[in-house]
Amino acid sequence: MNALPVDITAGRGWIHGAALDLVILVGPWLLVGALWAARGGGDASAALWLSQFVLGNTTHVVLTFVLLAARGDVLRATPSQARVVVVGSLLTFALSWALFRGVKAAIPDWTDFALAVAAVFGTHHRLSQAKGIWSLYNLRGAQLSRPAPSARERALQQHWVSVGLLLVMVAWLFVPSGPSRSFPLLQAIPGEPAFLPYATAYLLAAVWLAFVAALLVELARSRPSGAPKVLHVATHGAAVTLAILAPVWGSIVWGAIHGLEYYFLCARMMRPREGDAAPGPSARWVWPLMLLSMTPLFLVGLALSPRATLSVLPPGWADEALILVNALVMAHYFADAFIYRFRIPEVRRVALRRLGFA
Repeated sequence: MNALPVDITAGRGWIHGAALDLVILVGPWLLVGALWAARGGGDASAALWLSQFVLGNTTHVVLTFVLLAARGDVLRATPSQARVVVVGSLLTFALSWALFRGVKAAIPDWTDFALAVAAVFGTHHRLSQAKGIWSLYNLRGAQLSRPAPSARERALQQHWVSVGLLLVMVAWLFVPSGPSRSFPLLQAIPGEPAFLPYATAYLLAAVWLAFVAALLVELARSRPSGAPKVLHVATHGAAVTLAILAPVWGSIVWGAIHGLEYYFLCARMMRPREGDAAPGPSARWVWPLMLLSMTPLFLVGLALSPRATLSVLPPGWADEALILVNALVMAHYFADAFIYRFRIPEVRRVALRRLGFA
C-alpha cells in the first residue's frame, strides 16, 4: 500500500493544490453565472439540478457512509463512536422518512414545513463545513510556519455558524425571495406570504457583510496573510450574501461549492495512508467507488431533472425516491456531526491523519 506524503500540497497553503482549490471555490460562480446569463436571470431549474446532482449538493450525502465502510478508523475513532453513529444514523433515517412520508400522506399542504425544518439543519451543516475547512487552512499555514490565528480571528470563527445560520434562516423563512415576490424561499406555513418586507434582506446582508469584512480585515493583518484562506472565507462570505439577497441563485452557488468541497475531502480521506490497520480501497479505486455509490442518487436526479424524459424510474416513483433521498440527507447530517468532532482529540487525530495533515 502506497502512502501519500503529508506535505503533498502544502507548498503555498492550499489544501488540494492551487488549481483544484480554485475550481472548488471559484468554478461554481463561473458556471452558475453563465447559466444565469443564459437564462436572463429567470428560470433557475437547470442550474438548481446541476448544483444538486452533478456538483454534489445532494449526491455527496451517501459518501459519508461509503467513507465509514471503507475506512473503519473513522467510524471507530472513539470506543463508543461506531455504535452511536450506526444506530443514530439508522434512527435518523427512519424517523426522517416517517416524517416526510407521513406529512406528504396525511397533510400534504404542510410538506414544505418538514422541508423547512430540514433546511435549518442543512444550513447549519454547510456553515459548519466551511468553518471546518477554514481550520484546515490554518493547519496548512502552521505546516508552513506561518503565525497562528489571532485571538480575534478565532473568536470570529466561533461565531461564523451562529451568525450565518440566524441571518440566512430569517431571510429564507420570513423575507420574500425577491423584490417582486410575496413568498419566502421556504414556505413553512402553507399559503402564508412572507412576514417581513424584502427590504429586510438588505439589512440582513449588511449585517453579514460587516461580519465578513471584520474577518477579512483581521486576516489581512497577519503577515503573510495566506491567500488561500482569505479566498475561502471571502468566497463563502459572498455565497451567503447572495443566498440572503437572491435565495434561489444563492443557494445554488453555495450548494455547488459545498458539494465540490465534500467530493474532494471525502476522496482525500478514503486514500490509503501509512499505518492503516485494515485494508481498504487503493488510491486508483477511490473515485470509481465514489461515483458508483452516487449513481442511485443521480438516477433519482434524472427523474427530477428539467428533462424528465431521461428518467429511469417507474412512473410515480420519483416522489417516493426523493423522500428516501431526503431521509438519507438527514442521516448524513447526523453522522457528520460525530465523525468531524475535531474538539475530541481521538476524532481529530484520526480525521487529520486521513486528510494527510497528521
